[in-house]
Amino acid sequence: MYKDNNLVKIKFIMALIFFLVALGALTMNCASTKPEIPQKEANAYSDKDLEALTDLWLKGIQYRQREGILKELERRHAIDQLIFCFEIAGWRMGRTEERKRDRLYILNVFGKLKDQKTVPLLTDQIKDTDYSVRTQALDALGKIKDSASIEKILPLLYDKDSKIRGKAVHTLGEIGDSSATVHISRHLADSDLFVRKLAEEALIKLGRPEEEIEAWKKKAERMTLDELYSAQLTYQKTLTEKEELRAKLENETDIKRQLEKSLKERESALQRNQALVESLYESERKLKSKLAQLNIAKQQSEEYQQELETLNGRLRKLHEQLEQARSQTVTASVKDELDKTLQKKSELESDVKQSRQRESVLEAEITKLTAAAEKTRMQADAARQELAVMRDREAELTRQVDELKKRLDRGIAPVLVVSKPENGIKVRMPTTMLQVVTVDDKGISDFQVTLNGQPLKLLSTRGIMVTGTDEPKQKKLSITEKLQLAYGQNIIEISATDTDGTTSKEIITVTREKEHGNVWAAVIGINGYPNARSLKYAVNDALAFKHYLKNNIGLPEDHIFFLTEHDATKDNILSLLGTKLKRKASREDTVIIFYAGHGAVETDPSNPDGDGFEKYLLPFDADLNDLFASSISMDEVRKIFQRISADRLIFIADTCYSGASGGRTMVASKTRANLSDKFYERISKGKGRVIISSCSANEVSKEDDHLKHGVFSYYMLEGLKGRADQDGDGIITVSELFSYISRKVPEASGQDQHPVKKGETVGELVIGRVK
Repeated sequence: MYKDNNLVKIKFIMALIFFLVALGALTMNCASTKPEIPQKEANAYSDKDLEALTDLWLKGIQYRQREGILKELERRHAIDQLIFCFEIAGWRMGRTEERKRDRLYILNVFGKLKDQKTVPLLTDQIKDTDYSVRTQALDALGKIKDSASIEKILPLLYDKDSKIRGKAVHTLGEIGDSSATVHISRHLADSDLFVRKLAEEALIKLGRPEEEIEAWKKKAERMTLDELYSAQLTYQKTLTEKEELRAKLENETDIKRQLEKSLKERESALQRNQALVESLYESERKLKSKLAQLNIAKQQSEEYQQELETLNGRLRKLHEQLEQARSQTVTASVKDELDKTLQKKSELESDVKQSRQRESVLEAEITKLTAAAEKTRMQADAARQELAVMRDREAELTRQVDELKKRLDRGIAPVLVVSKPENGIKVRMPTTMLQVVTVDDKGISDFQVTLNGQPLKLLSTRGIMVTGTDEPKQKKLSITEKLQLAYGQNIIEISATDTDGTTSKEIITVTREKEHGNVWAAVIGINGYPNARSLKYAVNDALAFKHYLKNNIGLPEDHIFFLTEHDATKDNILSLLGTKLKRKASREDTVIIFYAGHGAVETDPSNPDGDGFEKYLLPFDADLNDLFASSISMDEVRKIFQRISADRLIFIADTCYSGASGGRTMVASKTRANLSDKFYERISKGKGRVIISSCSANEVSKEDDHLKHGVFSYYMLEGLKGRADQDGDGIITVSELFSYISRKVPEASGQDQHPVKKGETVGELVIGRVK
């Protein structure tokens, strides 16, 4: 039997191979007979000179004819004529698509011919507004492999379109010049997964070792592309300003003053750009929410209108029956039904009117939001242009420096810039990060840091050479160190000495204040609702967060209140939040509340959020048919926050309210929720109150079977354990955590889930520590 089975398998494999060979032959035959420019037509152009071919192309009406001429120009490598045709195609009379086809065809030819003469034209086309023209031009540059084009491609690495960024990264990899390595490596921190993969492939093409790429990837997990770009810009700006000042100035005082002014201008431009990007993200998120609400409102209006037409038809029939009625009994019955139908029609017309009014309000809000988003987008573009102008200015300054170097007759002290900590700052943390950049044109021979008079052994000096050696000195040095602070005033003195023996010094004062108050935490997680669909991992989330508070932050057991499953009833939750925490937490304390479970909504025309819905957190004993009595409304949450006297309160909620299928949301009856985000602002009113929600109002908070957690909770915990520690100081602030989860959660959820942060604080609010 076993041998027979093997024989059958062998026969089947031989038959399959025969079939594939036959199919391949058929495919090749079909490919060879694919319609092309007829040989007779192609030969018709072979005896024409280049000028005649160009004239024929200009007169060509049919694309097929023009394509045949372009193929003949390609065969002759007639670059000048092809460039002429490309430029004319941009102005050619006729349909836009016809012009575009000509241009794309010629761009493809440029890539095949690989002539350096086409590079200036191609670098102009990568700025075109048409996506396909830009990408075709980048493809051609990648094939030509001219290193001179790299500087023109670099700005595309920061394009808002991730596809363009990815194409630019791929092109730099194809060009194969190692000078692009540092620029490509930054995109290992890109927000788009596809761009990150392309960056890794490009680095491999450039011959970078795998272990080096892996090290860069780990570093990229703790930084964003914007941060890496800003860091590089800081260095380049500092270096350029230093060289400009050494060429034009004669004393240290003027150098310091002008350098500080220049750096402040650069920092201001970067901050404006970052603020505009964040504002644009928020505007577009709100606009998306309003559009979703408008679509649902329009659907409701259409449903009301259809129902109204049905009632009008019914009324006509009732009037006919009334006219034909022959007995008082029938007449009374018809009249009674007629009155009820008229009453229902009146109510429905009122609903239609309210729905139309709601549409008008939403359309007005959408118009306003669209205008605001467009204005912000224009401002962001202007900010990017401002940064581009700064980079052009730096290039011009470098040129001026080269011309003036010979006129210097004495050395100038190194440039020393301390970006962290800020002089005079007061902190409560035991550590602070020291970040310093020092630059000197001839080289830095010595660098020293003292803390309260004691010299520090630096771990990140990376190749500083000692005075007296014959080794070349580094011209630029970046230092990032974690400093342990004593209580009271701490004096940090930094000095850098160049090879001429001139020294620059900076003195920074940091005051560490004693920590006052305690941290109290309420952690709630519910999976098995008796009256609602069960969740899988809400309790896992709560347990993991409790474990983090206890083991990473070091909270005592009696400072963590933990409710799960049947213990997390409405009464128990309200008692915990509104009574126990109120009594325990004093003004100087910090309160952290974590909730993982279902959210829900029900209609409430009086709701202050303007969307006609009240939102609820569902306790274990919630009844979907009576949310008001059995669940915890956002209004109750707001009152609880007001009762707690602690100066700092952080509410973290892995739940949602949209009513969409799946996720951590339930809907009362058959309500369809089109929600406003205003309730987040309503419950976070007051200083020191911060709300971090797993998603915006109309999104779904997802659970993941692979992660065994809610997507939001998983990445929040990853961030708290150290992934969010952007400056490496061992302290996780609310801003650092939100920066991390606002990148990772949308990426992990396929852009379906975007965390929201609301509330205001004085200074940075610490939420965690790295163990």
